[in-house]
Amino acid sequence: MTSTLVAGTERMASTRPWRTAALIAAIPETLGALTMLAITLVLFAGVVWRYFFIDPLTWSDEIARLLFAWLAFLGAAIGVKRGAHSAVAVFEARMPLRWQRRMALLALVATALMACVLVYTGTRETIANFSQVMAVTRLSRGWQYLSVPVSGALMLVYLVPLTRRAWRGELRIASHVPDGE
Repeated sequence: MTSTLVAGTERMASTRPWRTAALIAAIPETLGALTMLAITLVLFAGVVWRYFFIDPLTWSDEIARLLFAWLAFLGAAIGVKRGAHSAVAVFEARMPLRWQRRMALLALVATALMACVLVYTGTRETIANFSQVMAVTRLSRGWQYLSVPVSGALMLVYLVPLTRRAWRGELRIASHVPDGE
């Protein structure tokens, strides 16, 4: 994303529907954290069993690979949600504010197009691979490929409020350079 939110943060009303929406919005982050924890535990158990019990867990590599695919693609969607993807903003930062808004919108359109590609190709690959199974766990490979279209769909959902903010001119390049750069 080429832009970050500079305007003040909007507070959600403390009504029940907004609290429910906030809980639902936190699901991908929670799943990402749980996935990272699961990867760590599975790989740690694999190392312990291999080197201390001299009896490797044959399933640990397949499960870790499956979880890592989900972690990577959930992380990409969360990056879109937070506007945390890296970008070269040299030209945008030097443009007048009205052009910064247009550049932010252009970046959001490019991100949306990429998300559509993820949804389309990810869905095709998921369908094609659901009939294949992993060698040890016998789980369908489709579960691994499913992370791609889910990530693309989440990106499209997250782009809606970002696009609204960019349209109103609230989404633009931050005026400072991060510490250490």
